[in-house]
Parts: sequence; structure tokens; C-alpha cells
Amino acid sequence: MRGGIRIGSIFGISIYIDISWFLVIGFLAVWLSAAYTKLSPSFSFGYGAITAILFFLSIAITKITRALTSSSRGLPVSTVNIQFMGSGNPVEQEAKDPLSVFCIAVASPAINLFLGVVGFGVAWLIAGDVIFSNNPKIMETLPALIGDDRTIWTMIALNIARINIIFTIFSLIPALPFEGGHILKAAIWKITGDRFAGIRWAARSGQIFGILLMVVGGLILLTNLGGIFFLFLGWFLFGNAGGYLYLNNLQQALLDLNAEATMTRDFRLVDTEISLRDFADKYLLMEEKDAKPIYIASSNGRDRGLVTAEAIRNIDSDTWQSKSLQSLIKPLDEIDTVDLKTNIYTVVNMMEQKQLRYVIVRSTVGSVAGVIDRGDIIRALDQKLLWRLPSEFIKQIKIDGKFPPNLRLVEICEQLTDTSVTNN
Repeated sequence: MRGGIRIGSIFGISIYIDISWFLVIGFLAVWLSAAYTKLSPSFSFGYGAITAILFFLSIAITKITRALTSSSRGLPVSTVNIQFMGSGNPVEQEAKDPLSVFCIAVASPAINLFLGVVGFGVAWLIAGDVIFSNNPKIMETLPALIGDDRTIWTMIALNIARINIIFTIFSLIPALPFEGGHILKAAIWKITGDRFAGIRWAARSGQIFGILLMVVGGLILLTNLGGIFFLFLGWFLFGNAGGYLYLNNLQQALLDLNAEATMTRDFRLVDTEISLRDFADKYLLMEEKDAKPIYIASSNGRDRGLVTAEAIRNIDSDTWQSKSLQSLIKPLDEIDTVDLKTNIYTVVNMMEQKQLRYVIVRSTVGSVAGVIDRGDIIRALDQKLLWRLPSEFIKQIKIDGKFPPNLRLVEICEQLTDTSVTNN
């Protein structure tokens, strides 16, 4: 997030510029300078640079406005990284209500529209009503009417106005990841009362628009290289919409799954009254190398606690025969446990925050119903979402005790807790 250069802060929000902007502004300055060469041969690059910088400021203002709007709607934003492509943010925290989603989404196109109107207004103040002429060659005659310098500043104002109007139109396309997609999501959420339905509609719309743009780009490409732009935009739109669908399905699965549906019976029941010597001989010495079994002590039909097998190393082996397993037991009330109906995202948060290898699930009567480790969670998601992961992959997760980093599961679960997202 903070890979750019910090340029300051606004209302407590730190502003960073991605270093790619230096290349983008340089490229745009050279490209745009051609339009000013005839009117100002010696300073055409300077005018191109001014236009490029104003273009950058337009994007910066929209991103900052969006961040400020998010903060005002209860979603604090600490940093904004102004990138040329993408938001520069991690998985975004979801707003708690459709009105907040709408307000945040409409902020950027509203600012773009405002800047577009300002640009046209500045051009009108400089050149007058002539800028609204339908004559395509009016700019060629403008220097004779108002002079070279005023013509250049008129061109700059018009360029910025047109860019922002184009941004407004594109951003309002009702398809994720455009702001129009978020507006559509908010509308569906408001109508149906289901946030996930809103995301599905908006993401599917994004995929449809992406396919249409790629088809149009392919047809244009038959006669004009300009079709590459539509192909790229369609591919970008389709891929990002698919990402929203993936995230939506994963969040829905995390909300639907509970501890009872995820747990396994992968633990060993041992008699509380056996000696440490018998426990070591019959259990510890018989385990496979690198195995990390979970032992639950039980007596008289009741589960007494978790056996902390590693603690046996701190007990003199000469006393193992005379001491019972009771000396290694940690009562269930003294360890972190969850009940059968606990949401699985809560289990993930508990495991990560407390660095637990597994979590014990207790039944309604307080006995041990099962255990959950990270591999069990991935297996449950695999079955729910039909990922078809290899069993060796899940086994390795159980051994490593870590979630796959590219899954971003921990981050998503934290958001589900922070925003108190529900199915209703």
C-alpha cells in the first residue's frame, strides 16, 4: 500500500503517489505536446506537461474525494495511493448499508462531472461561445480570433473537460468494477435486502459488458488498430468482475459455514487415570514422525480437558509410572474453544489472532465435539465452492499450519467481523 511517495495528508489521510506516475506524466507530456507545437514551438512540451499534470490532479481529486466520502460513511481510510491503474487498496472494507455504498460510489463520477463542467466553463471564459460551435475546424481559426496564448489555454481547459466527462461516462457503466457497478449493487441490495445478490448482479453485468467490449474490439480490429483498446478494456472488465464474484462467493461461504460443518473428529480420547508411562508408551512413541495428534482426556464418560503432551518433557521420567495423565491436562474452560454454531470466519480470526494451531469445538453439553485446523477450513471451503483442491495440498496446509497467502482469507475474515456483515 505504501510503495509510493508520500506527498502529505488531508484530514488525517496520508496521500501517496505511485512512482509509475512519473513515467505516465512524461509520456503524456510528449504525446500531448504535438497539439501545441504549431502555436508554441518552443514551449509545446511545457504545455503538454501542464495538461498531463492537470490530468493527474483530476484522478487524485477523485480518489481523495472517494476516501473522504468513505470516512464520512463510517469506513475510515488511513492512506490513499494514487495509481494510474487500479485503486491501490487491499480488499476493500464493505459498507454496512446500501446508502453508504451509493454515496461512496457516486462521489468519483460527481467530481469528474464537476471538473468537466469547470473545464468547459474556463474554456468559455477564455474563448467565449465559439467553443460550442459544431464546426470541426473552429480550433484552426481560433488563434486569429483570440490569439495563440489564449487558444492554448482554451485547448488545455477543453482537454481536461473532455477527459473528465469521459471518465464520468465510463465510471457510470453499471458493471463492476466501475462505480456504476457499485451503484447497481446498492440498488439491488436496497430492493432485495441481500448484499450478495447486489454483488452478483453487478459482477455479472461487468462480465457481460466485458464480453461485449471484447467482441466490439475484435470487430474494430479487423479494420483499425484502435480495436486493441476495446479488447484490453473488455478483458480488464471481465477479469475484475470475475474477481468480485470470487470474493462474493468466498464471503458467502464463510458466512454460511459454521464450526459444526467444518470440524473433524481428528483427535484421540485417552483415559485420565492412565500413568504418564503408559501414555508415552502407548501413544507418544507409536505416533508417526512429524505427527501432531490432539489428545483429549476423558473419564467416567466426560471430557476433562486437553492433554498438553509437550509438557511431559518437563517431568522427570523416573516419576512417569507414579504420576497419572492428570498432571498434563488443561481444563477445557481454560483454553480457547468455540461452540457448534460459531461462524467459521470467527474461528479463522481466533486462530490468527492467538496463533492457535487448532480450535476445539464443544457440544451443547460442554464435551469435545470436534477440532478445526487450517486444513479443515480449506477443505470445507473446497467442498462448498467446488474448488477441487488436491488432498495433498490440504494435507500440507495442516502440516504447515498456514493459510495460502494468495487466498487472502485472513484479511477477508477480518473484514466480515469489522463490518458485521449478515445474510439478511
